[in-house]
Amino acid sequence: MIDQTTRDMLNDLRIPELEVILRNQERVPQFMDMPFDQRLQFAIADLHGIKSGHRQEMLKSRSCIKYANASFSGIEYLPERKLDRQLIGQISTGNFMEYATDIAIYGPTGCGKSFIASCIGTHACSRLKRTFFVRMPDLLTDYECIESQVQRRKYLRKVSNYDMLIIDEWLGSTVTESQLSFLFELVEKRNEIKPTVFCSQFNPKDWYVRLGESTKSESLLNRILSGLCRLDCGEFNMREYYSKSKLKI
Repeated sequence: MIDQTTRDMLNDLRIPELEVILRNQERVPQFMDMPFDQRLQFAIADLHGIKSGHRQEMLKSRSCIKYANASFSGIEYLPERKLDRQLIGQISTGNFMEYATDIAIYGPTGCGKSFIASCIGTHACSRLKRTFFVRMPDLLTDYECIESQVQRRKYLRKVSNYDMLIIDEWLGSTVTESQLSFLFELVEKRNEIKPTVFCSQFNPKDWYVRLGESTKSESLLNRILSGLCRLDCGEFNMREYYSKSKLKI
């Protein structure tokens, strides 16, 4: 039985869960018959699982993921969507994160881009990756609202340091020269180091037109498009599909 002094020390160490784990072990005869080191291994494994679960939830709550409960199992592979199930299966393994492979998820409004991107985001959080989901208009507005160059550099460093960055509504509107410079620096800092997911209404081959012809835009897209994983979400409108489904209920 753990005494109050030990409980206080566990609280000071911020591991009060260990007391519950040990108390539960005491109720199971098999645990009490184990050697100390073996029992300790089970306790540490349980504690690690609890702490990992807490960290996953914390990362998810801070990530701003659009669909926080999205999971790859929730993707509907309707024939009309023509989704590449094999490619999504490969993405769902998360291996692309280790190789810092960027992903483009593209298709017209309502095709389900943001949901699939949210699946990637929640999976990244489950692997304890610091994740940030942001709309491109919000990303650029937040940057331009910062007047100090020092603070702008800090903001750039903060965004570029996320283990997983998901930019929704990518190139949905034209960008200014200042915004282009910011995006270039952001991509440059993450390129081949940390993965970025770009959700866009436009096929990657049309991104040059969206950004306009300039040396900087060409350099920016050259870094993104080289080795880019492309997922076409088709033209089937999932938003209308779900709206009609709700009307039938």
